[in-house]
Amino acid sequence: MRMGCVGCLLLLIGIIFFAAVAGGFLFLSGNIFETPPIDAVEWSSGDASTAQSKLYELVQRDAGQSTRQDPVVLSEREVNALAARYLAQTGHLRFEPFSIRLTQGQFTLRGQTQLGSLLQGPPFAQLRPYLPPAQLTRPVWISARGYIALDQGAPGTAEGRARVVVSEFSLGKQPVGTWPFSIVMGPAGYKLFRWPVPGAVRDVEIEDRRVVIRSR
Repeated sequence: MRMGCVGCLLLLIGIIFFAAVAGGFLFLSGNIFETPPIDAVEWSSGDASTAQSKLYELVQRDAGQSTRQDPVVLSEREVNALAARYLAQTGHLRFEPFSIRLTQGQFTLRGQTQLGSLLQGPPFAQLRPYLPPAQLTRPVWISARGYIALDQGAPGTAEGRARVVVSEFSLGKQPVGTWPFSIVMGPAGYKLFRWPVPGAVRDVEIEDRRVVIRSR
């Protein structure tokens, strides 16, 4: 057997072993299907449209079409609606219910989705057709805590990039650290936590019940 074939065999064994360990954790840990304490926020889909209108002001400033300098402020309701829409459209993660609480310097997210929605990265996506449908549609609660970091761009010339830094992550009542989410979601999870922002954005700050965006 040539070394290339040996390498492929070892890789296959490694994938199967990892999938078995990860799958066993997901399906056998009863804590991940328990409901954590929920602090709900009332919001509607219309709040997302209001938030997008506010964010468009930053695009206008970056293009030199607006001379306003005041901070753009998103309420907690608007952040919830915008985040829920973004997660559904970009990450194919639909939550019902869904709640984000904003406190000084950080956010706390809680939402319920289907377990199968998390299995987007390899080899989990390839294994999904062979997993029991009853398990894939089983509801699971996600809890996450973190903050927003900004890599600044240049006004009018280069986009900046905002990214979510997750410090705590739980499934149900089971803390699992941040790495399992990145692995089971694969590239989709990486893209989900990073998005471009106008180069005019100077900083993004989470305050109590709001997000404040300042421009240059």
